[in-house]
Amino acid sequence: MKFALFISNRTTFPQQLVAEAINEIADAVKKSGHTPLIPPEGVADDAGALRYAEFLKTQDCDGVIAVFPNFGDESSCLTALRDFGKPILFTACSDRLDAMDAARRRDAFCGKISAVNLFRQCRIPCTVLEPHTIEPSGADFQDNLKTFAAVCRVVNGMKNLRTGSIGARCTPFKTVRFDETALEKYHITNEAFDLSELFALIKTLADNNERVLAKAEFIKNYSRWPVNTAPVQLRMAKLAVAVETMIEKYRLDLVTLRCWTELEEELKLSPCMVLSMLNDRRITANCEVDTVNAIGMHALALAADAPAACLDWNNNYGNELNKCVLFHCGPTAASLMKPSAKIVDHPMFARVLGCGNGLGCNEGRMKPGDFTWLSGMTREGKLIFALDKGKFTEDELPSEFFGCGGVAEFENFQKKLRTMLRHGFPHHMSLSYGDSFTALEEAFYSYLGYETITF
Repeated sequence: MKFALFISNRTTFPQQLVAEAINEIADAVKKSGHTPLIPPEGVADDAGALRYAEFLKTQDCDGVIAVFPNFGDESSCLTALRDFGKPILFTACSDRLDAMDAARRRDAFCGKISAVNLFRQCRIPCTVLEPHTIEPSGADFQDNLKTFAAVCRVVNGMKNLRTGSIGARCTPFKTVRFDETALEKYHITNEAFDLSELFALIKTLADNNERVLAKAEFIKNYSRWPVNTAPVQLRMAKLAVAVETMIEKYRLDLVTLRCWTELEEELKLSPCMVLSMLNDRRITANCEVDTVNAIGMHALALAADAPAACLDWNNNYGNELNKCVLFHCGPTAASLMKPSAKIVDHPMFARVLGCGNGLGCNEGRMKPGDFTWLSGMTREGKLIFALDKGKFTEDELPSEFFGCGGVAEFENFQKKLRTMLRHGFPHHMSLSYGDSFTALEEAFYSYLGYETITF
């Protein structure tokens, strides 16, 4: 990523600290794997602030790191950055106990508070992280840069989001109803399509279509298929190409799909694998037309810079009160599962429609590891998410357990479940591996305006 550096300077404080800070911060950004965009000077007055604002207009950057090597100047900081429109991280350099004389004392601790106060007065969003002051060459600043990069990916990636609902909400699943006009308040536009458009597009794809054949070859090697299923693989390839065509045609950032039972009746397959493949390519896709939790998936994928998954809060795990089974039929990205994934016939559809009408579930087990999760809904014109952390354990599920699942553990889980039910969150949750909690909470609170409930 590219971060523009902003160096705030108050000329009544030691000036040699300013030049040192520019070099130290630039080196730290490079060490983190990102690119620093270095301005020609520190900013100490409104004239310098106006020059910096012009400098920013010439830079293609993801965010600004506002550095206070000394007390800094909050007024010129506001002038320079108030119209930037992307995330801003405030960073203050630490004083050292052996450098508190007039020639070396920074007072950046206080200056950062003053600048943030002014930004809050003017309702300009900005980011502050812990600890309050840092050594530019230290591990704390590297952690801050990692978090800030995730904040920038989420904030910039969620702007003017276009979601696509392919098919109406699965009729019995009122739990995933949502308010499209509420989403528009957050600059999220949902485009709704009838399944007939998808079916019509599939019918235009010949068996020897180059794109279909290439997709069929990819599908054959994506997971372990039962023998003699090439015809299903070809139909799956047509479905995948049709969905991708709609994504391209309508410029969709993510899609949700009415996944039963029309697709099984019309195409004689379960569409799970198509969604799995899309998620592995970082194109957010989920089932049951759960658009709000697809939005959560998209934010999680941006924060983690990796695929996300949408799963059911599905089963208790014996008498373990802090554990449960998270599950879905098979739309999870293969990269998030243990290597033993395989394609199976959906047993629910086999019961209702007969065997062979629901082949396509990518069945497997989630990898062990820490994750961050969201569960979302719209209520009374607001977009609301629950946000927390958990981990997949090494605990085994019974061998006959259908679908993609894993045993997850949470602190104070029963209390959290009660809180979720009190608020009325749905039966779905979305997750990505790693700790993105701080980045998501910061992006939602400071920049995107999503209402967030933490535990």
